Amino acid sequence: MKEPTMKQKVAVQVMLGISLILGVFPPLLMFLVTNRKKGNIFYRETSRKALNFHLTIFPFFLIRYFLPTEYRDFIYVVLAVELLFILNAMFRIGLNRSYTYPIAIPYIKEKKRTGKNKIENF
Repeated sequence: MKEPTMKQKVAVQVMLGISLILGVFPPLLMFLVTNRKKGNIFYRETSRKALNFHLTIFPFFLIRYFLPTEYRDFIYVVLAVELLFILNAMFRIGLNRSYTYPIAIPYIKEKKRTGKNKIENF
């Protein structure tokens, strides 16, 4: 994969910043739009990673409603962890470094490459 342009990095950073407020919707929208295009792997992979992370975090927000009142404040810990991981990803994208979301479950798998330019979905 070739190095992303400054415009691509800023677009992904904005998507991640908005996802702090809107949750799963910005990465989902970017993933659906870029998954059909064959040209831009950077958008597809960053949105796939962010989407997997948000889908992993989402059940914690649902669990909050079933907990006793004295344990409902744990959601602030989840929000702090989410904020730290997303800010880390934003900075590492800006610095052209690799990044991961350590607690993300890979719901959406990476597309495998077979041959020179063929991409298959697994």
